[in-house]
Amino acid sequence: MAKQPNSIEQIKQVWSAAWPEAVAVWNPYVTLREPTWCLASRDAHLEGLTSSFAMIRLTDHRIVIDLESVRTNRVENCALQILAHEIGHHVLIPANRYDNIGVFRRMRLALAGIEDRVPFVANLYSDLIINDALQRIHRLDMASVYMKIQQGADISSSLYMWYMRTYEYLWGLGRGVLSGKKQSPQIDADASLAASLIRSYARSWLDGAGRFAMLAYPYLIEDSEYNKARKELAKYLDAEKSGEGSEVAGGMAEIDESILEGIVDPRAEALDDRIKADSGGDLAGEGEGKERTKPSSSDQKSLLGGTGPRQRYLEPGVYIDMMRQVDPTADDNKLIIRYYRDIAMPYLVPFPVEESLPLAELLPEGTEQWEPGDPVEELDWFETTVTSPVVVPGITTRRRVYTEDVDAPSKPQSYNLYVGIDCSGSMRNPRYNFSWPICAGTIVSLSALRAGAKVMGCLSGEPGSFLETDGFVKSEHDVLNVLTSYLGTGYAYGIPRLQTPHLDKVKRKTHLLIVSDDDIFSMLQATGPDGSLNYDIAERALLRAGGGGTFVLHSSSSWHSEGVKKLEKMGWAVHYVTKEEEMVEFARAFARQFYNKTGKRA
Repeated sequence: MAKQPNSIEQIKQVWSAAWPEAVAVWNPYVTLREPTWCLASRDAHLEGLTSSFAMIRLTDHRIVIDLESVRTNRVENCALQILAHEIGHHVLIPANRYDNIGVFRRMRLALAGIEDRVPFVANLYSDLIINDALQRIHRLDMASVYMKIQQGADISSSLYMWYMRTYEYLWGLGRGVLSGKKQSPQIDADASLAASLIRSYARSWLDGAGRFAMLAYPYLIEDSEYNKARKELAKYLDAEKSGEGSEVAGGMAEIDESILEGIVDPRAEALDDRIKADSGGDLAGEGEGKERTKPSSSDQKSLLGGTGPRQRYLEPGVYIDMMRQVDPTADDNKLIIRYYRDIAMPYLVPFPVEESLPLAELLPEGTEQWEPGDPVEELDWFETTVTSPVVVPGITTRRRVYTEDVDAPSKPQSYNLYVGIDCSGSMRNPRYNFSWPICAGTIVSLSALRAGAKVMGCLSGEPGSFLETDGFVKSEHDVLNVLTSYLGTGYAYGIPRLQTPHLDKVKRKTHLLIVSDDDIFSMLQATGPDGSLNYDIAERALLRAGGGGTFVLHSSSSWHSEGVKKLEKMGWAVHYVTKEEEMVEFARAFARQFYNKTGKRA
């Protein structure tokens, strides 16, 4: 038996020496920095480690060890096992921020109504996967570590009993060695199912996450039981905040259909298998060709609150809640920008451009021989007589040669874009409910920015307030930060916003895109302080922009026909959408419908 280190410094030396061996347990080529060794718990608290004696961070791929708590929990001689376990969080589960979110996504569906418990359950699940791999495959004595920690433990919550009983099944330990003597037959049966699940999904642990959460659900539903279990298991929570401070991962707004197939209660699966076995492999009714009913994918997405294009996406409020569970420090503005950006990316379209022809002039380069049959006007008589006073066609006759001096090669220039979106009281808050106008504005804005154009975004709900970017910008964040905000004032987009001086400062042509509803005609008919109609402002803005203008109206084409004729006479295009969902299709067709490849009106 290894000698028991006495002081904290000795513990640090022993654990530091064990680090290379712990890395080699997984793979000697794994590159991880040595852990942050905290000699006192107060130092560990500064690193974010509060309840356990170890933790991991996915942001900087670090491991933090509280050596004072290591001694308190009597695991000074378990350096290899504990360090290998923490490394397992970096190389096996969750390994990276994408798979970390993947576990959370699956467990949130399984823990409907109690989603706040997901980080806790995810930590327990990942520990089971790692510890069983270390014990069974890598032959580390993880059981002895748990027996030391569990020695004298007060086990009162059902979840704690079930969790420790699962380890007893996995490692062939006697009943009660880790879990105490109070388990009910239900806890014992659930632990057996959990152990079978951990072994079955050891390699495809993402697929098993939802099933594990379904097993844990009955033990978490009561707040008192959950709080009790959380307190008792606090010393094991080493990865609950592993995603804190990480960058916002993309692609997480979409509902993955494959996830839905894994939201199954293993108890029901086991019962179905038993019934099937008892019936000789033929369930009641199946012999007559009747299929067991299973909700369709679209039905499942509907139950999950799918929204956006083809109901493929989470509601923005649900998305923000999930991402803040992964990273409690995440900024809501960055999250909502990422949400609409992810949805818009598959729909980005080429943006209209116009050819900028180069400036060029002809410069004399020299002379060459003029031959009979060449154009007479090309004959240079001065150079011919300089060559010889006797003119001999084809011999002494000369002609001038010219070359083009081009200032720059021809290259396409994208139209700048002005996006004005109605943000009055009739519009949804895009942070809580999916907003089709904001999605359409995001698609067109990102398409323009990607083509090299500058974009000016403006939210307006007037009479009331407005929010706009600082002129025409190339910053994706600045544009989307404005578009995804919310005002909820007034009744329509404020046409006076088109008087912005920024339209006078841009050198490129600019296309004006206004998204509103039929209330815009009341705004157009309103008069300004000088007595002029807002129609006049719209006409002047169109002339200043020089790149055309489009009104996208959530309205019927049979309404306000006179107002539409007036706009079209000015040069505005008016596009109707009777369903807000059609705004996405409009955004995709925007460039093709109004422009050809040269950027000129088709």
